[in-house]
Amino acid sequence: MRILCFLFLFNYALGFSQSATFDYLPKNKDSVIVYIDAISDKKIRKFGDNYKKEIKENILDRKQRFIEKIKDSSFVFNAEINNYLNSILNEIYNSNQITDKQEFYFFLDKSQIPNAACYGNGVFTVNLGLFNFVNSDDELAFIICHEIAHYILEHNDKSLLQYFETVNSKDIKKKIKKVEKQEYGKRKAYSELMEELNYNFLKRSQSVEIEADSLGFVLFKNTQYNVAASTSSLKNLELADKAVFNEKSNLSKHFNFENYPFKDSWLQKDETLFDLSKKSDDYIKDSDSISTHPAIPIRVDKLKAMISNSIPQKSENKSRLSAIKKIVAYISIKTFIDANKIDLALYQCLVMYNQQLIDKEMYVDIVSKLLKKTYELKEAHTFGRFVSPMYPFSDEVHLNEVKQFLHNLELKSVRKIGLNFCLFNENLIKETIDFKNTLQFFQNLNP
Repeated sequence: MRILCFLFLFNYALGFSQSATFDYLPKNKDSVIVYIDAISDKKIRKFGDNYKKEIKENILDRKQRFIEKIKDSSFVFNAEINNYLNSILNEIYNSNQITDKQEFYFFLDKSQIPNAACYGNGVFTVNLGLFNFVNSDDELAFIICHEIAHYILEHNDKSLLQYFETVNSKDIKKKIKKVEKQEYGKRKAYSELMEELNYNFLKRSQSVEIEADSLGFVLFKNTQYNVAASTSSLKNLELADKAVFNEKSNLSKHFNFENYPFKDSWLQKDETLFDLSKKSDDYIKDSDSISTHPAIPIRVDKLKAMISNSIPQKSENKSRLSAIKKIVAYISIKTFIDANKIDLALYQCLVMYNQQLIDKEMYVDIVSKLLKKTYELKEAHTFGRFVSPMYPFSDEVHLNEVKQFLHNLELKSVRKIGLNFCLFNENLIKETIDFKNTLQFFQNLNP
């Protein structure tokens, strides 16, 4: 198992613990890229002459896209989370014979989708969003065992080979030629053919996931963790399909002041703000996400049968995870701020504070700065670049509410909300330089 090194570039202004520092690039970025080059070449050689050209192009394309993700700050590097994951990995490794474990890399993806993934070449990713939907070390350990099982069973390799075998089969080639010869309805026929292919691969994925669950459970039950967490982890992730960015933010509670009460008009829908060209949510679930794999109830039932034949183990460990969730909460907010996503940063900050994952000092500091940024962007008429419109077909009701709130606010409302928010919380962090500057900013706007 290789451990990534980190550069720590900033600390939280309010003295947030050192464990919350993170970076978007590993200190040893060059060696990581060399490693990715090496495992890609190894993967190409493994396939041999089977569809050599097509598979080589596919693997090289995947490699390049992954390297671009590293360079584009898709991953975050934090020592405390890394140490936490390593403690779980070490328990799994020490309890099982895993041949290639020394070549494994686990990256932290900043995505809020609850997901973990195996790339089939020794690279694994764990999304920050996953930490919000596991309740113990045990649940996270099972999910990691599930992904390691995918690697051991070579599911990625088999899927790639099956794909090229299918698209190059006589039957599919014959169907493609038939579509190409059609004078009318060619697009519809091609779409139906793609749906047929996707359905066949979907049917395969059901058996693949059950296989990964089964081997993952074998790895998992060899550890010190509680076997019952295998089913609870899947149930939690099934529920997560409807919960990502759909927690109540309680806007009216956060921005209701004695001198400036919350106005219902701030949440009034304006149809002109809706983007009718899009029908999706901000965060479409990844097709490789463990939470969206088909037939989770069936998988849970199969795991229950395996659990019944296992000896119950110790109670689940939650103490370390609680601390990690707080670090993840801060990092998730900061990544949105760094990406200039004002709506997502505000929404995440309010929700994380509601859930007591960030303290009041951090909440006040972040919200006051976001209100200041909102005023500056609206004044410069550039606000639309940083807060996307709502999508009428989106299920993210509560995120859309925050977007609507920000879009509806006029300059005079922003400056009054900003001032009242700062004054209401002044005694809490009044000695902080950044907060003093923000308070002074709003006081100057409200003579």
